[in-house]
Amino acid sequence: MTLLHSWRAVLNCHPTLIKKRVASSKTSSMSRSASRSDSNPVRARKAAVLMRAKAAGLFGLARKRSAGALRILCYHGVWLADDGFAGDSMFMGAETFRRRLAIIRRNGYPVVPLADAIAALAGAGPALPPASVVITIDDGWWSTFHSMLPALTANGMPATLYCDTAQLMGRQPIAHVMARYLEIVAAHRADHNATAVDNAGVDAARIEAALGRARDLTAPMEARIAGCRDLAAALGIDPTPYHDARAFDYMSPDNLAAAHHEGLDVQLHTHRHTLGDMSPAFVAREIADNRRALSDILGRAPETFRHFCYPSGVASPAAANVLGGLALASSTTTRQGLAWPGMPMHLLPRLLDGENMSEIEFEAELSGFGDWLRGARETVQRLRGGPRDPLSPSSLRRGGHGNIPVSDPARG
Repeated sequence: MTLLHSWRAVLNCHPTLIKKRVASSKTSSMSRSASRSDSNPVRARKAAVLMRAKAAGLFGLARKRSAGALRILCYHGVWLADDGFAGDSMFMGAETFRRRLAIIRRNGYPVVPLADAIAALAGAGPALPPASVVITIDDGWWSTFHSMLPALTANGMPATLYCDTAQLMGRQPIAHVMARYLEIVAAHRADHNATAVDNAGVDAARIEAALGRARDLTAPMEARIAGCRDLAAALGIDPTPYHDARAFDYMSPDNLAAAHHEGLDVQLHTHRHTLGDMSPAFVAREIADNRRALSDILGRAPETFRHFCYPSGVASPAAANVLGGLALASSTTTRQGLAWPGMPMHLLPRLLDGENMSEIEFEAELSGFGDWLRGARETVQRLRGGPRDPLSPSSLRRGGHGNIPVSDPARG
């Protein structure tokens, strides 16, 4: 199969935010990536095509053609439990994250602070090096403090944490996330462990009741955590190792302050991890409460927090308009793509990375080749009469073209 004849398979296979992947913890990170591709014929075909595209010089060409676009990487946390689950698009392996930073460094992508990048994107700041990268992390998980920040420090790379503050200040495990991953771990055990719970012996009604209590965002956190404990018991999972590893905990306010003191840029992610009905009043309240809480924790003036990330990937033009009136310089989404000049500053796409993405896919995204593939797929869909997504990076880019001013490497 020629490279040209392989595009259809590539154009129809893209990573998404929540895609559960499991693999044996006894393998290396490279083996895990290989096993993921090998077990899925479509993904294996995509990986093969991408490797051929890279060998043909298309990654290098894409990098040159997208030199003026920002690569805003998006991460969440690291999977801390030692239970055989390799991670997914939310919690990736610690070694995978370290390898990602090594790829960035080895391929010479400059990592720049978010504020500098946004200023350049808006045409209000100094020139950036070509193909600049910004590293962003969402939420505020303990694993970010425990595993990601040391890796970033070791590589001398700046990063921004978009932190929602109510959960951070609650100092308890995040029940609805714990419930979701208890289900994932149970499914992993059923697939990989001969001692897994027999489906015939599972009390489905008890599981559903426990899930309902764990996911009830209106209930007190103690009741939701009790639901998680009951769910774990029903699934035959001992929750103690997850509690001890703080797998579902946020970092503490003191941890956040320490990280900020060491150079971590901390920005806005709402106070309660929601924009509710996205009404102007709700959005303004969440931003104000988030600013106030971060100000108290970090000892900074509320108005110095000027960058925002939509929680749960839920964004809209209406919310963007509201955010534009709240003295914010930028807002990022979870739409996959490069950030180009001319895009609305409060609907900026990012490149979502996770354990569900192989190394060759990650390299394709960094180079800009992945962005080209998505644009080509959208063009094909439009030619076939398909609906147009107004919030896709390709659609947003049509609102304004151009390049970020970039410095000439020869002149430093």
